[in-house]
Amino acid sequence: MPNLLLLGAGGHACVVADAALRQGAWSAVSASGADAAVSGELLPGVPQQVRAAALTAHGMQPVHVAIGDNAARRRESLALPKGQLVSVVHPQASVSPHAQVAPGCFIAAQAVVAPRASLALGAIVNHGAVVDHDCQIAAFAHIAPGATLAGGVSVGAGVLVGAGARLLPGVSVCAGATVGAGAVVTENIAEPGTYAGVPARRL
Repeated sequence: MPNLLLLGAGGHACVVADAALRQGAWSAVSASGADAAVSGELLPGVPQQVRAAALTAHGMQPVHVAIGDNAARRRESLALPKGQLVSVVHPQASVSPHAQVAPGCFIAAQAVVAPRASLALGAIVNHGAVVDHDCQIAAFAHIAPGATLAGGVSVGAGVLVGAGARLLPGVSVCAGATVGAGAVVTENIAEPGTYAGVPARRL
């Protein structure tokens, strides 16, 4: 089994590291934050390394960008050589074999990704989130814990769907929008901005 390097050393990286250890697909898991001096472990069994040295030593083995911020995750992911980026899926997530999951995605514990759903490059489906059938999640979007996307929802690139938000069947959210925690999206969101409330309205 190959070694896995996580780019990131914050809270999201801890969650990804825990999932990667449980996934059992890697002979070792290590993490790297910025190019400052680092020491110790991100989690027990997950040593932290200086970024430049870690990437050089790691060679072309698998890398996952474990950064929660969508823009930063996109920047780091696109800088990697083609084919090096891999997904991490917690073993307690439910991912249909009929779903499509692109490289660089993270799917957390208790998340559900239903049949014919599609996750593009670098998408995150966080703890307990539901991505129902025929949903389309574009690159580097983040579906936060407990959010529910009903069937046929489309989420654009770089969108953040906040914790506990609800998106009703068939709605679409344009690239660059943010759906606030607990919001209920009942109609299409066509302009970037932050949307909150029940029903969701632009702030």
